[in-house]
Amino acid sequence: MTFAKLNQFVFGVVALFAISGAAQAELCPGVQKISLMYGGNELTHWEGSSSQIHKLTLPNGFVLGVKTEQGAREIYERDFQRSLTQTTELVKISLYDYSAAVPRYLTSTWGGSQSQQGYGPKGGADRVDELGSGIVLNLEKPACTITKLDLAAIPTEKELGQSSESMIPDEKTKQWMQVAQQDIAKKRYVLSMFKDSLPPEVGTRLAQLLNKDGIELELIKSGDAHDAKAYMVGYAQTMLSAIETQFGKEHGRDIERQLKSEFGF
Repeated sequence: MTFAKLNQFVFGVVALFAISGAAQAELCPGVQKISLMYGGNELTHWEGSSSQIHKLTLPNGFVLGVKTEQGAREIYERDFQRSLTQTTELVKISLYDYSAAVPRYLTSTWGGSQSQQGYGPKGGADRVDELGSGIVLNLEKPACTITKLDLAAIPTEKELGQSSESMIPDEKTKQWMQVAQQDIAKKRYVLSMFKDSLPPEVGTRLAQLLNKDGIELELIKSGDAHDAKAYMVGYAQTMLSAIETQFGKEHGRDIERQLKSEFGF
């Protein structure tokens, strides 16, 4: 490749990102603002959605890294597959452990650009036991609604330079993964949920629908032995992946649609 062609290629890539960013900015104008709260007090705040990681030390001594990025087209496509006709603008939030010499990925979630997202031992957007009493991210930006017609204006993960990350499991998590794999080998499938996450009548009906396909429903109470991140990540997520592989991703969506039609939520 000549230098002239190389320059043309680089210019083309830069132009592509510029066009994608401009289209999204026109679709949802305004500046994204984020503030991080701990124990009711603001520890830090910043503006914008990018791949930059914001690092700070929490009052419990934990060194946290936070990355807030623009939601990619794929996450909206996933939501629209669930029969949604519109959704709010989304932000991808990733958390990292910077307490050790080598940073460790903790989790990624997606939240509305105008919302509150909580992380800690009691969950919220996600359960992160390392955060002490927990943090809350306040996201502020003018409200923006996304429809299927807007998808073409939203850049893809590749265009945004985003990639999927995986948490490195600790020993307890690995042990639960092994237990799940042993159960899967025996054709035992278990869907784990927290007992308070569904009304009793919905939980009963969900169990009936799952049992038709030989899937057990495990309802976990707060404080139970299984009320731990190692179990939820090691066993529950391994099981969920196996269920999707065995029965297809549409299986869960079909059950969700059935419950919505019966209970109207």
